[in-house]
Amino acid sequence: MNTNVNSDMNSDTHTDVTGAGDIAGEIGREIAVDIDQFVDRYIAVWNEPDPVARRRRIAEVWAADAVELTPEARYQGLEALEERVTSAHNQLVRDGGHLFRSAGDATAHHGAVSFTTHMIPAAGGAIAWTGRTFATLDEDRRIRYEYQFTVDLTKAPA
Repeated sequence: MNTNVNSDMNSDTHTDVTGAGDIAGEIGREIAVDIDQFVDRYIAVWNEPDPVARRRRIAEVWAADAVELTPEARYQGLEALEERVTSAHNQLVRDGGHLFRSAGDATAHHGAVSFTTHMIPAAGGAIAWTGRTFATLDEDRRIRYEYQFTVDLTKAPA
């Protein structure tokens, strides 16, 4: 279990030299999270075939007013996120025959998580797509802001 508790820094020992104290205080709060379990829950949303279960999982992973940003679009709120996830699921998983899997590289600190996801053929085979996610969590350990990046594997270090 990879549990990250943010106790390395506290306001008594950290000097804010950025001038962003209020923002750092909001984002940099300590949140204990089992990061592997969190990533498993996140990925399960995208692979979930049942629309009712998917809707429930979305509400468990994202805050009601969550924002997801991709290179192409911005999605805000559970309804928009449900439409996005359902569309991606239908196109890539149900019809495309792929599954999403964790790369096993999740890290977290100060209320933020970062991890890589691979889309692979369900029948096995090479990675078809890789994405990197950075997200900030609310006090309930749900995503408040998510930034999703496509990783160009042709530029990855050997």
